[in-house]
Parts: sequence; C-alpha cells; structure tokens
Amino acid sequence: MKVRAPGRVNIIGEHTDYNGGFVLPFAINKYVNVEVKASNLYRFISKNMEPTVETKKLTRTNTWADYIIGILNIISETYKIDFVEFVISSDLPAGAGLSSSAALEVATAYAISKLFSLNLTKKEIALIAYRAENEFVGTKCGIMDQYTVALSKKDHALFIDTQIKNYKYIPLQINPYRFYIINSGIKHKLSNSEYNRRREECETALKILKKANFREITFNDLKKLQGIYKKRVQHVLEENDRVLKTINALKAGKSLEIGKYLYDSHKSLKELYEVSCEEIDFIVEYLKQEKIPGARIIGGGFGGSVLVLAGENFPKIFSKLKTVYETRYPYKISLLNITSSNGVEIVGK
Repeated sequence: MKVRAPGRVNIIGEHTDYNGGFVLPFAINKYVNVEVKASNLYRFISKNMEPTVETKKLTRTNTWADYIIGILNIISETYKIDFVEFVISSDLPAGAGLSSSAALEVATAYAISKLFSLNLTKKEIALIAYRAENEFVGTKCGIMDQYTVALSKKDHALFIDTQIKNYKYIPLQINPYRFYIINSGIKHKLSNSEYNRRREECETALKILKKANFREITFNDLKKLQGIYKKRVQHVLEENDRVLKTINALKAGKSLEIGKYLYDSHKSLKELYEVSCEEIDFIVEYLKQEKIPGARIIGGGFGGSVLVLAGENFPKIFSKLKTVYETRYPYKISLLNITSSNGVEIVGK
C-alpha cells in the first residue's frame, strides 16, 4: 500500500499554534510517500536519507526513523501492530520549513490505519502525529502541521483555532497573484534549535501574567511585561490579529492587503519573536524593494523558506535575486512553484 502526505505552507499565524492562537495554512503539492507491507521485523528504508534502520523493538534509534517509531509506539498503546517494512520517498525538502516531519508522521499513521483496518479518522491521525512529535521526537510543536497535512482540501486554506482545535475551510482567492516558496538553502533542525526555548519563554510569560492561556491576555497586559517576554507576547497577540485580517481579505478578494500582512508578520518575527536570520531578511528586503506584493519567513525559523505572494512574472525576478544572493552567501537558493493540495490520501495498493 502506498500513501502520500503533503507538505504545508502557513500563510500567516507563525509561532501561534503552540500558544493556543490562530493559524491559516494550506497543504502543497510536494509530498512524502510511504509504502508499507508485512515484514519479519520493523524495517525503515528511505530513498532520500541514510541509513536503513532495522529493529524488532519500538525504541529510539536517534535516526530519521524515530518519526515513524514514535507513531508506531502511540498506535500500539491501543492496537496490536505486527512487523512492517516502510519505504519512504519524497520531493518535499527537509529542513525547509514545509513540515516534512509532520508529512512523514501523518503518512505513516494513515498507512498503518489502512494496513491493519484500524479505521482511524484523519483528525485522530493528526492528534497521534502531534503526540509523536512532542512526546517521542521531543519537538514541542503545536497542532498546525499535523492538522494541515491530514485535513487539508485543495483550493482552500485551513483556519485552525488551536485553543479549541476546531478548523474551517477558507477558499484561497488571491487572483491575480499566486504563492511561491523560496528555499533559502539554510536547513534548520527544530528539536536542536531555539524553537523549544521560544515556547518556554511564552509559558513563562503566562506565569508572570497569571493567565491560563493566551486568550486571556490583552494588549493592556503588555504593560506588565518587560524584555523578551513582552516582545514574545506582543508578537503572538498581533499575529493572531493578522490571521483574522487575512481571512477577511481573502473573503473580500483583497490580495494586496494579504501581502501587507505578510511583510508585517516578517517584521514581527524578526524583531519581536527573533526567529529570522540575516540571509532570510536579505531575501525579504530584496523582494520588498522589487515591489513584490508580500513575503515572509515561514516555519520554525533560523533558516528554511520564504513565502512569496507575487504575479506570474515572479520567476524572472527570482533569477536576479538568485544571482545576488548566491554571490553574497554560501548557499544555493531554489524556487518552488506550488499549488494547493488535499491532505493525506492513498495513491496505490
């Protein structure tokens, strides 16, 4: 059986999902493919990564296979799972902020559910993948990535209220523009980065304010905070507001407004949440000077990719950017032409 799960791009709502905020992602037409069949042990083969991993115990291996092993651990709490061979292939760049790990987790859980007739819903699969990432892999992420990879619908964004874990489909109306992704060539590794530290800083801010969650915080509460805690909370509050404004702009067909919110989000992620880097800032500033409607860093930060809202002629502008960027920095950048996609699905028996 072969299953594929898409990567995702978050239009806006960055670093809000683990703070009970609003996010507005959509799935993209770049995928992680997982083929499964019965075996005499657990075998994990990747056409993109080394090494091949074989084991008869679902314990940590400190390899890429831990994303799959984490899923198997959680499903096996409730269901009996026999030995399985996994063959993984992907055209989704790892470390580019496009949720390759969530795609692998969700594809694995969906494949196992189908292989063993477990009848798990896609929402249940998303929550299993969320637990695996947090409890087994150790990245304290929110639910956005797993929800988007599992539940998305083509030609729609997914508006998720991560506080109550509800979601709605929002039509992607951005004519005459479209979305592009620039991969900066700088790979990040969330579990070994500042990502978990940002989450801890937000949790500390909640304790200082004596609030149970970010929904209880108002802009007036910023007066009670100082330093990094004030900056982190201010970003989350303003970013939540930008998500709602972006949804209104989508519904009204006001694409240029969406671009403005992208630039505002990047400024906040750079100055308040401090998860950008020199190379990404250079890309965004270059695009702004070229009068591109919108751009911002996406993903966990400290590298990864830039989401761009632009017209059909953007590849020509990117060619100029590529020359300047690669002269200035020791990285190769690439342009991904993306369209929206459905969430996880079976693509072969």
